[in-house]
Amino acid sequence: MALEQFNLEGQVAIVTGAGKGVGQGIARVLAEAGATVVGTARTESDIVATISGIEAAGGKGLALVADAMSRPDGERVVSTAIERFGRIDILINNVGGAKYARFLDITDEDFKLAFDWCVSSTFIMSQLVAPHMIEAGRGNIVNISSGAGRFGIRALAAYCTAKGALEALTRAMAQELAPKIRVNAIALGSFATDGLQSSLDLMPGSLEKMQEATPLHRLGNVEDLGRLCVYLSTADCYATNAIFHVDGGIDSNNSPLPIPDY
Repeated sequence: MALEQFNLEGQVAIVTGAGKGVGQGIARVLAEAGATVVGTARTESDIVATISGIEAAGGKGLALVADAMSRPDGERVVSTAIERFGRIDILINNVGGAKYARFLDITDEDFKLAFDWCVSSTFIMSQLVAPHMIEAGRGNIVNISSGAGRFGIRALAAYCTAKGALEALTRAMAQELAPKIRVNAIALGSFATDGLQSSLDLMPGSLEKMQEATPLHRLGNVEDLGRLCVYLSTADCYATNAIFHVDGGIDSNNSPLPIPDY
């Protein structure tokens, strides 16, 4: 009986940035739970691979090339989902990022990019999806944030600022869109993705340092985030306006990057 409540059969989920990493892991688990996944990414080969994998495993999905920071792209994604499937029940705002740069080296363009990437993308996609959810009388939005939003990380000031703003947007949306739409965020720690591994490979011993600085002494698994998204998408979920910390217990920066003092 309990597990039946986690069946998302018949629901339609849009997952942005689903071509790799965290977004890909979430998309896979939502599909395993029965949802039809509309996955988006800017790189066609990445999103096609994600959706092909979902379909090969018996799930349902649709791959769309789109930039979540573009309102015209977002309009196309939402209209396509409605035309093909008639509904949108879940939105996972996963895209985000920033360039590594020390504070005094951040350009105005870099700072704006971080904000657009992490915050404007969420605002655009949520504003486009919300009317359909309100009309249907239900919906669930999950924004993927970071521990960087609550404590600083050297060489990532723009990213830290943007993720903090994303969590503020989450709380504002949750208040205004309740009771029909639930809005929550998941603040991530260090997860085992190809992107993180590429960075760690450049610094021998950095993985061990990162794990040692994490109370659970390991990296996270992206499928774990998908399972939380499934819970947040269940009909009886009582959570909204919440920031879930899924980070192995860190309460400060665990980055092994050797950024010197000024």
